Amino acid sequence: MINPEKIRSAQFVDSYYPIIDGVVLAVHNYAELMNRKSYSCVVCPRYYQPYDDSRFSYEVFRTGSLRMPIIEYALPTPKLDSKIKTLLQNRYPDIFHVHSPFTEGTFASAYAKKLGIPCVATFHSKYYDDVINITGSKTLAKLITAKIVRFYNTVDSVWTVSDGAAEVLHSYGYHGDITVVKNGTTYTMPEDPDALRKKAAETFMVPTEKKILLYVGQHRWHKNLKLVLDTFKLLSDRDKDFRLLMIGDGLDAKAIHEYADSLHFPEGYVRFLGRINDRSLLSGMYLLSDLFFFPSMYDTSGLVVREAASLGVPSLLTAGSTASEAIVKDVSGFTADENKVAMFREIMRIFSTPGLLEKVGKGAQKEIATTWEEIIPGVMDNYAQIIEKYKFDHRA
Repeated sequence: MINPEKIRSAQFVDSYYPIIDGVVLAVHNYAELMNRKSYSCVVCPRYYQPYDDSRFSYEVFRTGSLRMPIIEYALPTPKLDSKIKTLLQNRYPDIFHVHSPFTEGTFASAYAKKLGIPCVATFHSKYYDDVINITGSKTLAKLITAKIVRFYNTVDSVWTVSDGAAEVLHSYGYHGDITVVKNGTTYTMPEDPDALRKKAAETFMVPTEKKILLYVGQHRWHKNLKLVLDTFKLLSDRDKDFRLLMIGDGLDAKAIHEYADSLHFPEGYVRFLGRINDRSLLSGMYLLSDLFFFPSMYDTSGLVVREAASLGVPSLLTAGSTASEAIVKDVSGFTADENKVAMFREIMRIFSTPGLLEKVGKGAQKEIATTWEEIIPGVMDNYAQIIEKYKFDHRA
């Protein structure tokens, strides 16, 4: 039987630092924690602006890429990179793990077969929605998702990050088995939360005596940010003590800022703070907030919801969203229907019910704040089983 802690893996992803999103954070934590036990590396695109990968504790192999118009991502071209195969072969990997089904993924699936090792692929994102949001073409979205399904049919094991994500992949036409492996969080409650809270409040001049709502994530319309702003308009008109903090950036940031301006909020009621890369400072922003507002219907897991929970901050999500599947209302979080009136009423109820925020914050911390250190041993056990099955199925 293979010792899971001795398994050598390579993680493949079509975008990586300096771009930061939930998939990037998941891949980083996979590689970092596995590399402590055995060996893991990340294969990702090289960007037009160099990035210092020496800050990572694991190896990062950058493949060639083409700059993409309009969007901030690059198109990796690993098949045209003459060195990548040699680099990987010399690391003696036992398994490849793909985190996006495009060029890095198709390269990994094909090269794993040549090396005689299994390939796992995790379905992280709603790609049909991505294509619609970028191109507006349902025809193109259908063609691309059909190609994605063909890719998942080439690998040895398919994973998703939630039950809802598995349903989405099945809806695309994939009919194979799916293993659900949930995401974790790097955050735990610090020894001195007040110090972090104070530093964040001073850095961004946040009035902590107010009722603070927080959003962290990409500034894209498909994250339901119009609903966030419309709901907050109702709140701020009713109660002058509410404040909204928006952390992150994205392709729609300018349009979102303009829409917020059109709602004529009083000065300081809504603040766009940009991306915060300092994880300690970001944890302070979570800690000074009362409620994390994340009504996205797009996300398949919502790492930020788990980050907030790990610091005792409950979240409000859209009822029926994939991101809300781990939430038990009034126990580990809150949900409301996908409209501004329902969200407004739920927030007013939450803040007017004595002790509810604190109780549900503790519930979220207990029920959904699983760390990556708890997740990764299970991942490596899964790897071991996949490798054993692969060897049995491909025995001479």
